[in-house]
Amino acid sequence: MQSLISLYFHQLDFVRKRSQLTERQQHTRQEDIFNRFLELVNKYAVRERSIAFYADRLFLTPRYLSTLVRQCSGRTVMDWVNEAVMQEAKLMLRHTDKLVYQIADELNFPNASFFSKYFRRMAGMTPNDYRRKDE
Repeated sequence: MQSLISLYFHQLDFVRKRSQLTERQQHTRQEDIFNRFLELVNKYAVRERSIAFYADRLFLTPRYLSTLVRQCSGRTVMDWVNEAVMQEAKLMLRHTDKLVYQIADELNFPNASFFSKYFRRMAGMTPNDYRRKDE
């Protein structure tokens, strides 16, 4: 009887460890996809701003990518893309003498006006105000 109880507890322990390992592998896979997503954003955000683009590159549906990114980071796909675009825009405004329309063109905005509205919405100030801020 004692051997049967011992065997039962060993089996329970085995099942518990196996289920933890499976959860950890699944979590690791989601983290791996999220990290690959971040690499793609860093590489393509200047030119590509659609969820479908990143989902296609990762062989996922846009909906699954959105869910996965939100679960891993608490932020949306577009939050990450917009942050990458804004970082690049701020770097260009701060460290180049390019005009706003040139930066807008390099960042793949349709025109300087659209870029200025986008920048103001994201940063709370116009590109020119941002550039002058630390002068």
